[in-house]
Amino acid sequence: MQKAIEQKVLNFANANNLWSGYPKLLLAVSGGADSVALVEILANLKSAGKIDCDFHIAHINHLLRDEKSFDDEQYVKSLAKKHNLPTTCLRIDVKTYAKEKKLSIETAARDFRHDALRKIARQNNCAAIATAHHRNDNAETVTHRLLRGTGFKGLAGIRPKTSLNDITFIRPVLCLCKAEIENYLSSRNINWQTDLTNADCRFTRNRIRHRVIPYIQKQSTADIADSLFRLSEKTLKLYEKIEEQAKSIIEESEILDANKFADYSPLLQVEVVQNLLRKQNIGLQKFTNAHYNKILKFIAQAKAGKTLQLPSDAIIQKTQAGFFVSRPQEHSPVNKSVELPIPGKVRFADWQIETEIVSAKEISISSIKNKNDNFVEWFDYEQISLPLIVRDRQKGDKLKPFGLNSPQKIGKFLTPIKNHQLHQRQEVIIADCGDIIWLAPIRRSGKAGVTQQTISLLKISVKKVKKGETGDGCAKFDRVSEKGG
Repeated sequence: MQKAIEQKVLNFANANNLWSGYPKLLLAVSGGADSVALVEILANLKSAGKIDCDFHIAHINHLLRDEKSFDDEQYVKSLAKKHNLPTTCLRIDVKTYAKEKKLSIETAARDFRHDALRKIARQNNCAAIATAHHRNDNAETVTHRLLRGTGFKGLAGIRPKTSLNDITFIRPVLCLCKAEIENYLSSRNINWQTDLTNADCRFTRNRIRHRVIPYIQKQSTADIADSLFRLSEKTLKLYEKIEEQAKSIIEESEILDANKFADYSPLLQVEVVQNLLRKQNIGLQKFTNAHYNKILKFIAQAKAGKTLQLPSDAIIQKTQAGFFVSRPQEHSPVNKSVELPIPGKVRFADWQIETEIVSAKEISISSIKNKNDNFVEWFDYEQISLPLIVRDRQKGDKLKPFGLNSPQKIGKFLTPIKNHQLHQRQEVIIADCGDIIWLAPIRRSGKAGVTQQTISLLKISVKKVKKGETGDGCAKFDRVSEKGG
């Protein structure tokens, strides 16, 4: 049975091209049965010469279960030691983060965990992160989306492979059900950690897991998890074609022709809208099928100049011939922000911005604190919430400088120095997904300050590029006026 399970995972991974081209994988391990099986299966496949890549284990301690959280951490360390694998354990205060960002514990833990895993992967040269999602997880996800009113895309469920920025997430055990995973471990006399919060039905996913799906299963002789998995596989193959079409459509222009849009199928229309929202860094979690129906009706019927307010601070505005998506701060079809590659260079208007990750072991912390170059700033990389973007100022922007307890409006902050050698219009905003971290090259925020506990540093350099120059081998993104000129 053990070899059969391992072969099943290998066949699934090969069929979906999961680890081809990845010399090193980061394994996300909680200590539960699913992630322990992930480690055991991949380690055995590697020792058998069936896969050729190295592994690094990552454990994220959410600090949600008091001493039990630290028991999980110690278990993962012992598991890594058993297989002689390097390990990184990171502790994150999810409760505080959720309170500050006004998120549920579930959402905060997921967002924080994904961000932490990407950072660990980059630090250890892992181009892909393997997670232990399985068929039952997929069934819960599809059921959750159905209850929320998902569109066709939601039926595709959890994908075998997804990419986020420069990191790919792969799910090698997605082909297994929960019972197969636990039987595999039990047959090898391997214990695992049990998270009792998974039985707490105050959480939506747990209610679906322990109440909704068991009720549906009682009404059917078929394996519901297996049926939904196969539905997801078929749906994904179809929807990938729709995604390719939508991507090519929005690459043509940021203002879409409403007449052409009317000729697309409803599935393609929704995918185009979702791509436009994502392009503006607008999350889709709050959007339901009812929202998309409202959007499509607005695009088809609204007059030029009308706007539609949507969840996550999104706005759709009609023009004489088309429509565009924006945020309320900038009712303009022009994309005025660019994601910063880490590491890498980018040209934004007349600025060249370069990022670099430096180990704290390679530089003196005191030399950073005593620097006198306004065009270079250093940050604690672990305290940055990716992605980083560079953008123009927006109305209402605020910065919380070092030493101050409350943020200041940037407009007021610049007033005393607008006639100084740094003119008021010669600054650029650098921000992570939560806050402005640097009004470059004038003043940085107090966020992500470098301390003696800092492990990795993010160095950001900015410099002016003369008109007509392209910068030192970096991509170019010029500011464009509100009229598109």
